[in-house]
Amino acid sequence: MGVDVLLMSVEQKGTSPKRRQVRPVEMVLDPLDRFSRLCATSRRPMLGRVDPCRTLVLTRADMPQFISELEAELTEHDDRETRDLLDQVLGLARRCQARDAHELHLDGD
Repeated sequence: MGVDVLLMSVEQKGTSPKRRQVRPVEMVLDPLDRFSRLCATSRRPMLGRVDPCRTLVLTRADMPQFISELEAELTEHDDRETRDLLDQVLGLARRCQARDAHELHLDGD
Protein backbone atom coordinates (compact mmCIF):
# COMPACT_ATOMS: atom_id res chain seq x y z
CA MET A 1 0.00 0.00 0.00
CA GLY A 2 1.67 3.17 -1.18
CA VAL A 3 1.31 6.67 0.17
CA ASP A 4 1.00 9.27 -2.57
CA VAL A 5 1.92 12.86 -1.70
CA LEU A 6 -0.32 15.54 -3.22
CA LEU A 7 0.19 19.28 -3.08
CA MET A 8 -3.31 20.72 -2.97
CA SER A 9 -4.54 24.25 -3.58
CA VAL A 10 -7.29 25.26 -1.18
CA GLU A 11 -9.83 27.96 -1.92
CA GLN A 12 -12.49 28.84 0.60
CA LYS A 13 -14.88 31.73 0.24
CA GLY A 14 -16.38 32.65 3.57
CA THR A 15 -16.37 30.41 6.61
CA SER A 16 -18.63 27.59 5.47
CA PRO A 17 -16.83 24.31 4.75
CA LYS A 18 -19.37 23.76 1.96
CA ARG A 19 -17.65 26.49 -0.05
CA ARG A 20 -14.21 24.93 0.35
CA GLN A 21 -12.63 23.79 -2.92
CA VAL A 22 -9.50 21.65 -3.05
CA ARG A 23 -7.68 20.82 -6.27
CA PRO A 24 -4.40 19.01 -6.91
CA VAL A 25 -1.43 21.10 -8.02
CA GLU A 26 1.31 18.46 -8.18
CA MET A 27 1.88 14.95 -6.88
CA VAL A 28 4.55 12.40 -6.08
CA LEU A 29 3.29 8.85 -6.56
CA ASP A 30 4.50 5.90 -4.48
CA PRO A 31 3.72 2.84 -6.64
CA LEU A 32 6.55 0.77 -5.10
CA ASP A 33 5.57 1.62 -1.49
CA ARG A 34 8.96 3.18 -0.71
CA PHE A 35 7.60 6.24 1.06
CA SER A 36 5.02 4.14 2.90
CA ARG A 37 7.71 1.75 4.19
CA LEU A 38 10.00 4.64 5.12
CA CYS A 39 7.24 6.23 7.20
CA ALA A 40 6.34 2.92 8.85
CA THR A 41 9.92 2.35 10.00
CA SER A 42 10.70 5.96 10.89
CA ARG A 43 11.00 6.92 14.56
CA ARG A 44 10.16 10.52 13.76
CA PRO A 45 6.77 11.66 15.12
CA MET A 46 5.19 13.25 12.07
CA LEU A 47 6.35 10.58 9.62
CA GLY A 48 5.12 7.99 12.12
CA ARG A 49 1.60 9.45 11.83
CA VAL A 50 1.39 8.55 8.14
CA ASP A 51 -1.10 5.72 7.63
CA PRO A 52 -0.99 3.67 4.41
CA CYS A 53 -4.78 3.21 4.62
CA ARG A 54 -5.86 6.80 5.32
CA THR A 55 -5.19 10.37 4.27
CA LEU A 56 -3.15 12.68 6.50
CA VAL A 57 -3.62 16.38 5.73
CA LEU A 58 -0.73 18.69 6.63
CA THR A 59 -0.98 22.47 6.52
CA ARG A 60 1.59 25.21 6.20
CA ALA A 61 1.91 25.23 10.00
CA ASP A 62 3.03 21.57 9.95
CA MET A 63 5.72 22.10 7.32
CA PRO A 64 8.71 23.13 9.50
CA GLN A 65 8.58 19.85 11.43
CA PHE A 66 7.74 17.77 8.35
CA ILE A 67 10.60 19.31 6.36
CA SER A 68 13.10 18.77 9.18
CA GLU A 69 12.05 15.11 9.48
CA LEU A 70 12.41 14.59 5.72
CA GLU A 71 15.85 16.24 5.76
CA ALA A 72 16.91 13.98 8.63
CA GLU A 73 15.74 10.91 6.70
CA LEU A 74 17.72 12.09 3.67
CA THR A 75 20.95 12.01 5.69
CA GLU A 76 20.28 8.42 6.76
CA HIS A 77 19.60 6.87 3.34
CA ASP A 78 22.19 5.96 0.73
CA ASP A 79 19.78 4.36 -1.74
CA ARG A 80 19.51 6.68 -4.75
CA GLU A 81 15.85 5.86 -5.47
CA THR A 82 14.82 6.55 -1.87
CA ARG A 83 16.80 9.80 -1.84
CA ASP A 84 15.18 10.88 -5.12
CA LEU A 85 11.73 10.15 -3.69
CA LEU A 86 12.53 12.10 -0.50
CA ASP A 87 13.83 15.01 -2.59
CA GLN A 88 10.57 15.11 -4.55
CA VAL A 89 8.44 15.02 -1.39
CA LEU A 90 10.67 17.68 0.17
CA GLY A 91 10.10 19.90 -2.87
CA LEU A 92 6.32 19.65 -2.44
CA ALA A 93 6.65 20.35 1.29
CA ARG A 94 8.67 23.49 0.63
CA ARG A 95 6.08 24.69 -1.89
CA CYS A 96 3.35 24.03 0.67
CA GLN A 97 5.26 26.05 3.26
CA ALA A 98 5.59 28.97 0.85
CA ARG A 99 1.84 29.47 0.31
CA ASP A 100 -0.89 29.70 2.89
CA ALA A 101 -3.48 28.37 0.45
CA HIS A 102 -1.73 24.99 0.05
CA GLU A 103 -2.04 21.71 1.91
CA LEU A 104 -0.05 18.52 1.63
CA HIS A 105 -2.18 15.37 1.47
CA LEU A 106 -0.41 12.11 2.30
CA ASP A 107 -2.89 9.81 0.63
CA GLY A 108 -2.86 6.13 1.59
CA ASP A 109 -4.34 3.54 -0.75
